[in-house]
Amino acid sequence: MVVLKTRQQMRLEWLEIRGFRAFGSEARRMDLTSNLIVVHAGNSQGKTSLAEAVEFLVTGRSSRRDLFGGAKAEYNESLRNAHLPANDPVWVAAGIRNDAGIIREVRRELVTDFSGATDCDSRLTVDGEEVSSLSFLGIDTIEGAIAAPVLLQHTLRYVLSTEPKQRATYFKALLALSDLDLFRERVRAQAADLEHVSTGPGLLSLQRLSQTDLAAFAIKIQQLDVPNRETLRVSMEQVLLEAGTDVLGRESESISHLIETLDQLVRERNDLVFPLNDFIVALPTEFPPVPDLSTYIEEIRRADEISATLLPVLTAVLRVPEIAHIDQPVDCPVCLTADGLTPERVKDIQTRLRDTTQLSAASSAAENAVRNFRTHLQTWANSVKNSIPSATAWDHTREQAVASAAAGLSTEIPVLLTAALEYVRRIAARAQEVVDAARHVDATAAEMVDLVHRRVNVPDGATISLVDLEELLSEFLDELSADNEIVSLRTAVQPLLSTRLQSEGTQDLLDVLRLLEELVAEQYSEKRRTIVLQRLKSADGALKKAIGTVLDDRFAKMSSAIMRWWGSIRPEELVGFAGVKRRAAGAIFVNLVAALQADAEGNAVERDALGVFSDSQLNALGLSTFLARAELVQSPFVFLDDPIPGSDGDHRLTFCQNTLAELLSSGFQVIVTTYDPKLAELAQTLNESWGPITYDLTLLNVAEGTEPVQSSDLFSNYMLQGEDGLNAPTAVGRRGACTAYRSAAERLAKQIIATNRTASGIFTSVTDVEQEATMLGDLIPLLGPFTLSADEKGKWQVIPKVLNPGNHDDGAPSTIELKQIRGNLRQIAKAHKQKWGRDLIR
Repeated sequence: MVVLKTRQQMRLEWLEIRGFRAFGSEARRMDLTSNLIVVHAGNSQGKTSLAEAVEFLVTGRSSRRDLFGGAKAEYNESLRNAHLPANDPVWVAAGIRNDAGIIREVRRELVTDFSGATDCDSRLTVDGEEVSSLSFLGIDTIEGAIAAPVLLQHTLRYVLSTEPKQRATYFKALLALSDLDLFRERVRAQAADLEHVSTGPGLLSLQRLSQTDLAAFAIKIQQLDVPNRETLRVSMEQVLLEAGTDVLGRESESISHLIETLDQLVRERNDLVFPLNDFIVALPTEFPPVPDLSTYIEEIRRADEISATLLPVLTAVLRVPEIAHIDQPVDCPVCLTADGLTPERVKDIQTRLRDTTQLSAASSAAENAVRNFRTHLQTWANSVKNSIPSATAWDHTREQAVASAAAGLSTEIPVLLTAALEYVRRIAARAQEVVDAARHVDATAAEMVDLVHRRVNVPDGATISLVDLEELLSEFLDELSADNEIVSLRTAVQPLLSTRLQSEGTQDLLDVLRLLEELVAEQYSEKRRTIVLQRLKSADGALKKAIGTVLDDRFAKMSSAIMRWWGSIRPEELVGFAGVKRRAAGAIFVNLVAALQADAEGNAVERDALGVFSDSQLNALGLSTFLARAELVQSPFVFLDDPIPGSDGDHRLTFCQNTLAELLSSGFQVIVTTYDPKLAELAQTLNESWGPITYDLTLLNVAEGTEPVQSSDLFSNYMLQGEDGLNAPTAVGRRGACTAYRSAAERLAKQIIATNRTASGIFTSVTDVEQEATMLGDLIPLLGPFTLSADEKGKWQVIPKVLNPGNHDDGAPSTIELKQIRGNLRQIAKAHKQKWGRDLIR
């Protein structure tokens, strides 16, 4: 059930536009302090730009680009006025009064216009603070192309012309059902993810075991259904120990003991067939880094070589307190020279010792580094020796036995065996060369240790060189890692061994045991996955059924709203709207259904509305659907751009009298734009009790942009009336325009005269002027002193000359002449309104 909340009393108080489409460099502000705003404009005067400006304010987008089709590039720079300088700001702003009566200033600035496939970007603020939406002010948008409560010509038939599947998306978003669809999509996506989970290594190993003589144990494990993972592990271990007993003929103490026993058994059985493990190649460990002796070499060069050699002796001498602090010569304890050590000599020795402290530290570090290098080098050399397959140790007898076993496997194996043995001997020889080179490096390192220990300078040619070793090692490693004869032998033998032992399942049981942790986790997850998958599929079915039920209920409410608005526009027609309905039992496609009656009492026949409705009926259906949408989402206002097309003039009255009245009574603020002067007049006249504000839009200067001129006064009304006969092909029709424009000119002249006299200190009303002169010819002399320019004075002189023939039978002005007069009156009115503003007496 759709529950409509009380419509929020949010209202648009004013609207200001600058630089947006037809609106140019002049910021234009419109007073919207009424529940009904009626805007009249001729073609290409900015009517649609006004509607799209409000749409942009609410959504930050343009539905024109989304719905019109064509290449994206065709809409490049389409929001910014083409005559506006590139860096000039573009904005749409509005004053919005909230429920508490506080007016908030909403402003959206265009940051970047459409460009190729790139969308426009904008910045939305409320009272200067950046926000992401206007929902907190009571203005919500819905998903899809028609996001804002703005009905434009290109959105009028969107819901009708789009495909039934897209139409369903629109209505679901409108009826707040998108969340249900999204929830169902997520349920289905989760189920799809669970259905396509790849099998892990543990379960794969169990599948292989199920194809052996031990299949009964594999099936027993697969059928385990226990409440938790730990219990599952215990149960699996018990079954696997039973399987081990079946293979070995005796019980095992534990899983680890069973793995060890089975591994030994598999190795023995494989070796009985063919000793493939004797051909395992292991890469040597990483070569240790060569020690850096640069610090030691630098320090030793800075120190005197003899001083460096005697450093330990001199250090020991100065540790004797009687010598370190002498104040007179004493005998030298080293060379036994009488009075050989003077206070000056001791100080010199102390200075030398201080200079060689860094040498001592560098010497100790270098010696330790080289010793560690020798240790690691020996370990590395052993890894080179151990990388050689153990087949190199075979004697002649062992070699003959293996050759005999190879012949029993296949005819190609003996040939591959011979090649593998030759390869093994070849890499063994290369390994020995590498080890010998390592010994040479070690000998050099030993010399380095001795030199550093004695604190002797390292000769230039005595560094640790790895050139020969690195070359030999590179050749050795290349041969180890290449696709060699051992790889060929293993590739041929391994499948034969697996085939011979596969049926009994010993190797597969060993694989399962080694992957026990993975198997426990995977089987436990698999059981849970199966349960969850079943629940998700049940939920998907229930959601599908629920969505259909909710759709039917919501569509009934939606249909009722559309029918009500349809009835307000086209009452008492035999062709009506029957509702929004799902196609068959699905929820993917939606049809709009028409009800056709032969007479008022007859039964209705249902057909697809798109197939039987006339053009005007389709427009009415689009308008009705839009208004139902606004009602369902509790829009505080609606903007209707040309809601009744000119071809459907018969329904002007019903729209203005019924539809607008119901909208206003329901609490909507309504903004209507139209090129039809009769519709504008009817909308204002029939809803006068709502205090409508009316505007005319004019585009006199494309750079300054469209100008809204409030037409709620008599002058504006006369100008609006003149539109009816402006383009009339007959003189009779154009005479009506003459009369209206002459009345407008007389009214404007009286306002100008009254305003200027009042400003000079003589209070004068329009009525006072009327008592002095009423006809245009009598008013022009009074008006002369108050014209703003010689050009304006000339225009006033021309106006009666053009318009007066309209009262006589000798003809009427042409349409071109009437348009010129209309333009002159608009320019004169604009100039005086700019001068006097609100002080212009109305």
